[in-house]
Amino acid sequence: MDSFHVLTEVLQRPALLAGPERLTGINRTGIFGYFTGTLGAFMFMRLYSAIPPGVMSFMMVFGFVIALNLLLAAVIHLFMEMTDAPGSAHRLFTAFGYSDYLLTLLLPLGFIAKLNYIPPFVCIFLCAGLVVYARVMLIKRVYPVSVNKALLAIALPYAAFMTVCFFGAIYSLAWFVWLLI
Repeated sequence: MDSFHVLTEVLQRPALLAGPERLTGINRTGIFGYFTGTLGAFMFMRLYSAIPPGVMSFMMVFGFVIALNLLLAAVIHLFMEMTDAPGSAHRLFTAFGYSDYLLTLLLPLGFIAKLNYIPPFVCIFLCAGLVVYARVMLIKRVYPVSVNKALLAIALPYAAFMTVCFFGAIYSLAWFVWLLI
């Protein structure tokens, strides 16, 4: 079964991501979702010359996206395991790939933003909001939890990362002051 047929099956019956019945090609379609979402975000950033051009640059962004989503799926699965919610990190990682299809909307929105109809940050926030909403709904499907718990599971890894960055910035500022004195 090709990826587009699998995608339409999953869109019609989202329970396929969490249920015991598995479609052939469901994992390949999730990875293809990461690829197309990364390609849409990469092209959007290229419209504004935010990153260098080339295949190697795209592959670095794609590798970063895969690694970040693996880490997020692992941390969210760990949180769900600690709160006794049954589910699978593998299926969560695959489901996150399906949510990344929404990042392909950045490319047409980027062209509209280039025409000065909307600011570019509105495009980014719109697509990020859609991806977060889709991920909350997918977490709700993979793990039988409430929307609030799924939203908390999405927010916790980002909050932890921002806290580590904040403490790193404070430490580096204190170290810089110590060097000057």
